[in-house]
Amino acid sequence: MNMDDYEGTVEPPVSAGEARRQRAVMASDAEWERIGRAADAAGMDRSRYVVHRALMAEPLPAEVLRRAVRETLVLSLLEERRLREADLGAVWEDACDAVDGWIDDEGAIGRLTDPGAANRWKALGSDPYGEGPGTSPEQAAG
Repeated sequence: MNMDDYEGTVEPPVSAGEARRQRAVMASDAEWERIGRAADAAGMDRSRYVVHRALMAEPLPAEVLRRAVRETLVLSLLEERRLREADLGAVWEDACDAVDGWIDDEGAIGRLTDPGAANRWKALGSDPYGEGPGTSPEQAAG
């Protein structure tokens, strides 16, 4: 099995004949503490966290992330304005509360990048308007 077989996944698969074995990692006390804090924030033990970080796909360049965040925020601001102008500000607030609750339940923003995050959101069975799948803001208002 090579690294390309599980690139970008949260945890590499382990076949029945491939047991995990104890390995040694050299780290200073300060580095080990940082790893521990990061692992806790990700909801993983240190060992899994080190393997996960070593084998996950390379992160996107900072400029790509900056642009993606910027465009997401611009679209969010425009949608908030559109809803408030249509006297649907409560719909916006409900959607924000639903997303905040889901993020809080995830425990760590870093976990949102794993492939199962979108499926967990869908599994909640509710849309941001609280009226069932496919409900638009206009339908929710009235």
